[in-house]
Amino acid sequence: MTRKARSLIHLATVAIALAPVAALAQVGTARVASRDLSDELACGARVAAAPPDTSIRVGAGREHGKALFGPGETLVIRAGTAQGMKIGQQYYVRRLIADRFVHPAADNVKTTSVHTAGWVRIVDATADSAIAEIVRACDAIEEGDYLEAFVKPEIPVTTKEGEPDFANPGHVMLGDDRRQMAAQGDLMVLDRGSDHGLRAGQRLTIFRATGGGTGPVARIAEATALVVHAETSVIRIDKTSDAVNVGDLVAIHR
Repeated sequence: MTRKARSLIHLATVAIALAPVAALAQVGTARVASRDLSDELACGARVAAAPPDTSIRVGAGREHGKALFGPGETLVIRAGTAQGMKIGQQYYVRRLIADRFVHPAADNVKTTSVHTAGWVRIVDATADSAIAEIVRACDAIEEGDYLEAFVKPEIPVTTKEGEPDFANPGHVMLGDDRRQMAAQGDLMVLDRGSDHGLRAGQRLTIFRATGGGTGPVARIAEATALVVHAETSVIRIDKTSDAVNVGDLVAIHR
């Protein structure tokens, strides 16, 4: 083999060896997708303690037969300036869910499961109708969904103090849109709120009883209260050792 041939083989070997390094360098400089936790919370599970006002609704599409809408599309709203619609206003688009597997709320409070399909901005309005553009789609928006004033939720600062109060537990009520199970990062609704001493940012331990209630507790997840109402709260599952189910016990850290 000539010197020239050996040099060419050596160069080819070096190029092959360095190829993965170059690929890793490109991956390292790529932009990492970030999560907007506030958006996720706005899209997450929720309940209504009182029947919501569903009078302002999404109308049929401008195309014949169109009843589902997604990102980049506009909607006809069955309300206009006479009902308070103004250009630039933003609204949640929501629907009521007939969820058959909801753990009852505390204090016998009747609640309704609510699904958030997204939120929209009014771009044009007449006396009795308006046009809205979709700002964010959590799910497909449907004809007949109702509108509520948009307020973007804030993520509270998590508190570290306190120990779980296993003697006075709450329960996981429901997940979004009939979901019965949750994993790390998911949002669920708890049947405890400010009336029970819960505050936004407070830590929670999700557990199950053993031995018919006489044995030690089995801790299955850690969570944080994000949005606290009087009787219910939206919680985020932070860490799990098992799937979280509707009906699981929840200890508030006090």
